[in-house]
Amino acid sequence: MKTSRLLLAALFLTVASLPLAAQVNDTYIITAAANQGGANNTRWLTQFSIFNPQLDHDLVVSVTFLPTGGAQGAEERITVPRNSLAFSDNILLDLFGIANGGGSLLVATFPEDNPGVPNTVLDRSFLVTTNTYNNASSGTYGQTNPGVWIGMLDDGITAIAQNVRNSSRSGWRTNIGAVNLGRCSATLRVNVYDADGNTILKNAPFVMPPLGHFQDRLPVDNDAATVEFWVEDPCASSNTDYAVVFPYASTIDPRSGDPQYQAPMLLAPLSSLTSKGVRTTALASDPTSIGKKIDTKYARGVREQAEYRGMATLMHDAKGWRIQR
Repeated sequence: MKTSRLLLAALFLTVASLPLAAQVNDTYIITAAANQGGANNTRWLTQFSIFNPQLDHDLVVSVTFLPTGGAQGAEERITVPRNSLAFSDNILLDLFGIANGGGSLLVATFPEDNPGVPNTVLDRSFLVTTNTYNNASSGTYGQTNPGVWIGMLDDGITAIAQNVRNSSRSGWRTNIGAVNLGRCSATLRVNVYDADGNTILKNAPFVMPPLGHFQDRLPVDNDAATVEFWVEDPCASSNTDYAVVFPYASTIDPRSGDPQYQAPMLLAPLSSLTSKGVRTTALASDPTSIGKKIDTKYARGVREQAEYRGMATLMHDAKGWRIQR
């Protein structure tokens, strides 16, 4: 136990200066995962990897699939051995049997699934990352989609994705998307600014289903855009049904087809936006003081709405523990 705690403490200290998406935690969101066709005869799959850094205990990790467009999700659980890696090259098929579809993933450890483990974030922490890729005959190309855990609320805070390219002239295209963990349909509002800070799209609404994922093409052309997101949630005053929303942008290179994933990295009040763009002085010194960090209690409410399918099996090979249904 002492060695494990020292290792995890070192991990916390090591990542303290890194982006929040890189920090170790017991609860994560993967905003987008796929096993489906795309433009230009592409086929997109999501690789998935969990690392259990605990040196003295295995971890039962819960993975809940939240489908694109909404509908009841599905949950599977994976026992990841201590100090080991569990992985899949096509997680939606290998874990959920989804032959064609997409959505988001909630990945978390819960005390009730790990009764022999001390009930602390430190003792239930793990790492997760994904890569959504196209397995072409010329080789694979794709985008890393890391686990994140701070989302947006309907509280006047906005998120910014910068240097986004979406142009019918140049061929670059950008999709925007989000996962809504709330119980009500919510609206993701979008402003787009050009490189000089001029507004080229204002208050565009994108409806997000409850407990579901959406993705759509950015509806305005620009080769150097800044995209601003914020949330309108009719259930914001509810203690149980309020939305936590995780938006993102994904830009596709027209020549190679290679995607570039971008999570909004800046959170700023609406008042911090001027006609000349975003003032970085509006950023909080403590990033965790804005937005909502999803925790075990909130994550439990999400997975309780899903159908529990059972425990996955693991097969060991040269790459680690391969996940199977």
